[in-house]
Amino acid sequence: MKRRFITAALFSLSLCIAQAQKKPNIIIVNFDDLGYADTEPFGMTGVATPNFNRVAQQGMRLTHFLAAQPVCSASRASLLTGCYANRVGISGALMPESKVALNPKEETIASVLKKAGYKTAMLGKWHLGNQAPFFPTHYGFDSFLGFPYSNDMWPVGFDGRPITDPGNVRRTWPPLMLIEGDFPVDTIRTLEDQRMLTTLFTDRAVSYIKESAQSSFFLYLAHPMPHVPIAVSEKFNGKSGI
Repeated sequence: MKRRFITAALFSLSLCIAQAQKKPNIIIVNFDDLGYADTEPFGMTGVATPNFNRVAQQGMRLTHFLAAQPVCSASRASLLTGCYANRVGISGALMPESKVALNPKEETIASVLKKAGYKTAMLGKWHLGNQAPFFPTHYGFDSFLGFPYSNDMWPVGFDGRPITDPGNVRRTWPPLMLIEGDFPVDTIRTLEDQRMLTTLFTDRAVSYIKESAQSSFFLYLAHPMPHVPIAVSEKFNGKSGI
């Protein structure tokens, strides 16, 4: 009996040590153009955000935060590298025809964590390079599903109609491509197509979290909305009442 007790105690101690040594999982959720008071913990009224509420109640709510720049590409470069964006050659928002990209030699959160034994994944809006080899899988991410840039950088107006005005530069932009790894896997041509995007990235994120439960992982989920054009799924259409 005593030997069994000692064996059980050693097993329990080993389990506790193993659990203590497991690196914490890290998830960054970045909503494009979400305002400070667009969730209930920060003042939203009229739109229920129960999951944000639970995170705020069980974790920490930060009330003072400064982005490196208030614009797409630059702020993302700073978020991922920890550098002022202009110092790594990124300023403003990269356009579809831009030849600029974040230098793959830059260290990112993903590349640092990958060296530390983490699984890494990105979903959503990248906006730091418009073509391979300047997609996330070349910056420390094991996998990527998303867009090269913003969801309004396509030849479609906010009314959902193709742009025909020859003076509008957006008329010359290509359709919005959904990229997996380095390759296009789908084309987003209409506002109806965009209605599935938030659900797509959310479902993939949930699946990734469940599949990676036994590993230390880093997930960067960069939702393309509520950046315009806003396209809501049927499940949530009309829920806000505004």
